Amino acid sequence: MKKKKRTGPPAVVETPLVKLGLALVGAVTWPLAWLPVRAGLALGAGAGRLAYALSAERRRIALGNIEMIKANGSLPADLDGEAVAREAFANLGRSVWEVLRFYHRGLDPFWNDCVVEEGREHLEAVAAESRRTGLGPVMITAHSGNWELMCHYVPVTFDLRLTVVGRLSGRPLADALIHRLRVMGGNGFAAKDGGARDMIRALKSGGALGTLIDQAIIGNHPQPLIPFLGREATTNLGPIRLARRLGAPLIMMLFRREGRRHLVTIKPVVQPRTDLAGEEALEADARQLNDWLSEFVQRHPEQWMWGHRRWKTRDRVRGGDRRSLT
Repeated sequence: MKKKKRTGPPAVVETPLVKLGLALVGAVTWPLAWLPVRAGLALGAGAGRLAYALSAERRRIALGNIEMIKANGSLPADLDGEAVAREAFANLGRSVWEVLRFYHRGLDPFWNDCVVEEGREHLEAVAAESRRTGLGPVMITAHSGNWELMCHYVPVTFDLRLTVVGRLSGRPLADALIHRLRVMGGNGFAAKDGGARDMIRALKSGGALGTLIDQAIIGNHPQPLIPFLGREATTNLGPIRLARRLGAPLIMMLFRREGRRHLVTIKPVVQPRTDLAGEEALEADARQLNDWLSEFVQRHPEQWMWGHRRWKTRDRVRGGDRRSLT
């Protein structure tokens, strides 16, 4: 029997029904995009705090995560966990309003509010080298500040074409909306599942590849446990493996909010470990990224998204405890 030819990752298809849904979402949210910045951010923060109050499950996860990390000494024992969690939800609400703003009004209103706080020279050097060699960088970010800005800040500020790596949820309207948002300005998109060829093509054409690193990976291929905020967490080695396979630079960019401004921290390029081989070298790279992110969250705990199960493990999920924080 002839095997079916693999057709690649699932595409984001805008069926007539999905297009209708997008039009309705656009009509409902369009007025919100034209609010003054102060009013829009206040509305977003209020919506985030309301979500914190109404979502008992996400509130429980956020508070449990914070208390767990306080218990291991990675956050101060006297830190007000409830205040941090509530502000993290408020930050998420502000980010949603900003996303609506640049979905409807374009990207220009943001650039005066984005400032590189640390490490601009690192990405400038990487961008120049990519233009010289034709091989782009793998860029790592996390759920901090308004992380969606990375999709558009990098191409405009550093003249790097960006392909965003994302996982399709299987919900057509949500997938189409997020896809539209992330490919604004000419970005590419590669699916996390089955999109390796698209990722390689993007890097070999001199473009950057952008992806998140702070999500639990529970799937058919177990990922290693790497310390994050003092507790072992499954960590995706896929982006690191791809960078090392192609010889592409590996660099981390993190966002945090300060009022209406977005401050950007860019870490130095992660240098390959020549004293280690194979998976050990990849895990050492992942440990460096997790350490940088841990330091960032310790300095700005209210900027990170605490309401997801970052420390869940495969064994606990198999055991049926899907509510587990670990």
